[in-house]
Amino acid sequence: AAEGGHLEVLRWFQANRIQKCGPSAMDVAAAEGHLDVVKWLHQNRSEGCTGDAIREAAANGHLEVVKWLHQNRSEGSTKDAMKNAELRCRLEVVKWLYANCSERCSEDAMCLAAEEGQLRMVQWLYVNMLEIWTSDAIDRALRGGHLNVLKWLQENCRQEGNARTIDTAASGGRLDVMKWLHHNRPNDCTKDAIDKAAASGHLAVVKWLHSNRSEGCSDQAMILAAENGHLETVKWLYKNIPESCTVVAIDRAVECEQFHVACWLQ
Repeated sequence: AAEGGHLEVLRWFQANRIQKCGPSAMDVAAAEGHLDVVKWLHQNRSEGCTGDAIREAAANGHLEVVKWLHQNRSEGSTKDAMKNAELRCRLEVVKWLYANCSERCSEDAMCLAAEEGQLRMVQWLYVNMLEIWTSDAIDRALRGGHLNVLKWLQENCRQEGNARTIDTAASGGRLDVMKWLHHNRPNDCTKDAIDKAAASGHLAVVKWLHSNRSEGCSDQAMILAAENGHLETVKWLYKNIPESCTVVAIDRAVECEQFHVACWLQ
């Protein structure tokens, strides 16, 4: 009843002396953001709650519940609440804990926000907790394929990420990100770009790299495409980049039970 926010049911239980209750009642009510239930349990029951109440309320972004628990209960800590809020990118909770409890985010908060595409949180952290800034955030935004975050970081942050960002974008099949990197970080590419794109079967990316970049690829492109069963990619490589062809691709296709690829190559 507490988890579902059914306050009238809880009142009925109380009136009829149905006493099956424990600290978990307030915990789950807080986790679900049922502040009225949390208040009622606090006033009418003696079981209290555990530290999970404020931790889970923070994780789920229930700021008003977090505020009330901080002011009225002693269980749990605002440090743990901040940790959960940053893990789930709950910006409003993070801002309140920072302003009212002097809590700081961990060094990984910026990277987590970047990887999740939470641009507003990245911006706020950069302004208010610059000491946790790391160039790894650029790489994490890239890994998540969040072009808007990547653009902002590129324009506003002094440090560079790794020197192979196009390779990473190619591996994830993010053609839009890769095109932007091609114009803004043109030196961040190696042969691994086509190799990784082929390994994941991102044929459109392979084609674009072949037409727009000069790094080429290695025989790993064919081998990895074959062992992962990407027949169309194998066919295209065979026709357009013959230097990538190798008999090893047949062996790897057989080893990985990609028999349709092995048959075509033979």
